[in-house]
Amino acid sequence: MMRMHKMKTLTLLLAALMIFSSAGCSKKADHSHESTTESTTAARQSNPDYVKEDVVLPENFGNMIYPMEALLIEAYAKGLPYYTSDSDEEDADSFWFSMAVLTSQMNHYVKDVAVKTDDGYIYIDEETLNMYAAGLYDEFGKGNMEFPELDEEDKYAVYDNDKGMYGFRQGTIGDLEPYITDCRSKDDSYVLTLHLKNTDSAEILSSCKITLVPTSYESEDNAFNYSVAGFKKLKSSDLDELSEKDSTEDVTDEDEDDDNDEDSDSSERISRSDAQDLAEDYFGEDATYSYKKIVKIGEYDYYDFAVEGEGISSTDVLVSLDGENVMGGEKNDDGTWTFDQ
Repeated sequence: MMRMHKMKTLTLLLAALMIFSSAGCSKKADHSHESTTESTTAARQSNPDYVKEDVVLPENFGNMIYPMEALLIEAYAKGLPYYTSDSDEEDADSFWFSMAVLTSQMNHYVKDVAVKTDDGYIYIDEETLNMYAAGLYDEFGKGNMEFPELDEEDKYAVYDNDKGMYGFRQGTIGDLEPYITDCRSKDDSYVLTLHLKNTDSAEILSSCKITLVPTSYESEDNAFNYSVAGFKKLKSSDLDELSEKDSTEDVTDEDEDDDNDEDSDSSERISRSDAQDLAEDYFGEDATYSYKKIVKIGEYDYYDFAVEGEGISSTDVLVSLDGENVMGGEKNDDGTWTFDQ
């Protein structure tokens, strides 16, 4: 995936709080309303570098990379919580910032509908506005959330009374790109793991898990077959290990299940997917889990999953390769482990 007008550093992005340049984005959206629900295969073929080779995306994934990318950019650049109906007004920037990024990234698409671009802003009509908001926030699509109040001094969103339209600062995200490394289905929802990477260095700058559900927003021209229903930023302490795994194209998401470990009998080993199911049973579904690597503790090997959640004191859940033992714990500075059982 090539991007035009790359920034040499991220300083401008952070300092200017995403006051975009006038350059358009280079990643093409699906221009056809009718073909949106048929674009998954084409998207994988034309944009193979934003999805890890062995990851299977949800059926009819279409343009969902754009709202996911917008939220990932917001989490990195602003660091505000994912906006919900329970969010405080001081967190409204999270909503407007994400809308601005999505509007700019979808600029190729919105040119196919009635929009007006001037003064460095893209003005979108009400239907397009609601469609974008529903893609970013499932609560909005369901009618459970309203737009937060727009500060008159906001740098990336305005309301023009004469036009009767919202405008969003247009531009490019520079040398940043999303990278999907995992997708797991659960009932009708999907949980995807994404990294924000520097296109020049392949460095992982931020990581998150995003939950997608089928869209509740009803419109014949809806560009999105799904809506984001949950967003969880992964802790920064995991980034070094994630960068080591995902910056190398030849490493699979399963790390080949570490089958090169001569001390392990692969015939008695459960899969990493089954191990994660056991790990998720340990603290429950409200926690967030991410695979790290296989670790040796004493004479035994364990799948090691980072865990994060409210009220959880452990940093890791360890699952023995045979699936017989599951325990929570934390690695000490001296390399030893402390367990909660």
